[in-house]
Amino acid sequence: MTNTLVALHRAGLRCRVVLRRLVVTAILALPGMSTQASDSYPDQPVHIVVPYGGGGIADQVPRLLGNQLQRHFGQAFIIESKPGAGGLIGADYLLRQPADGYTVLSAATNNLVINQFLFPDQKLDPLEQFTPIAKLVSVPLLIVVNAELPIRSLDELIAYLRVQKGDANYGSPSAGTLPHLAGALLLQASNTKAVHVPYRGGGAMVTGLGAGEVQFAVIGYLSVQAMLQSGRVRALAVVAPQRLAVLPEVPTVQEAGWGKLLAAIPDNWWMLVARKDTPAERREALSSAVLSVLQTPELVRQYEDAGLQINAQAGPALEQELRQEAQVWQEKLQGLELNM
Repeated sequence: MTNTLVALHRAGLRCRVVLRRLVVTAILALPGMSTQASDSYPDQPVHIVVPYGGGGIADQVPRLLGNQLQRHFGQAFIIESKPGAGGLIGADYLLRQPADGYTVLSAATNNLVINQFLFPDQKLDPLEQFTPIAKLVSVPLLIVVNAELPIRSLDELIAYLRVQKGDANYGSPSAGTLPHLAGALLLQASNTKAVHVPYRGGGAMVTGLGAGEVQFAVIGYLSVQAMLQSGRVRALAVVAPQRLAVLPEVPTVQEAGWGKLLAAIPDNWWMLVARKDTPAERREALSSAVLSVLQTPELVRQYEDAGLQINAQAGPALEQELRQEAQVWQEKLQGLELNM
């Protein structure tokens, strides 16, 4: 009799354990109750917002990345262009979307560590409103001129600007972008003047440069690649410690005798960010995938061919780096003459 009672007791325990497991499984299957939101993420297309016009680096960096992420997840990554106001329109658009990881922003340097100082009336606080998914690439900048000008060196450009006494023009994809600020920093470092002409995107700016609407620009290689190859634009120097592999004949600013520009003009970079309140599991799932695809030989080659340098970073240290960089830019912007 005793053995029978023990056996029944053990059987009851096993039934209760199985029942509890079934109840937990059922609860976790309910919407919003999963402890791993990344298990099925993404189960619908992910939209990457580009806060600038089509063409050039702004478009190609996320598009090439999106192609690889689509293969990684088996889910579509759609590029959405929301240009205007130095990237503010695209940033605001992201803030008005659900914080579910299905809309993210391809952000440049100015979107995260500069615009809050340039446009204080916008009450933008990107370091509090956004969180980085991963840093993608750094963009060494080229100092380029319209090829019809008799300017073949950085020294000759500086001399030309001094003769023009403020009558020359330089272009950028939009007011407040790093090419705009880099041009202003070049003028400050060389004690020269020129008029800033903002365009609606990198493609439009480069077209204007090739047509002679502006005389020079400080921009990434990918934006001017076609114009360089056609001979309508000439590269004078690269703002980087080493020459670009895609332009081995173009000297660095140090080699051109203007090494102080290397310290004056920081790198531009691109980063994928989400709303701050996006579920951590989804941010981590996307971050892990981005870091993985940034190692694929095809994407590495595509970025290098575009004059970009892989700069894969993620995690809490990246947020701290952004805060430090914001402080540097806040100091740089003080006293900088900007034609907005």
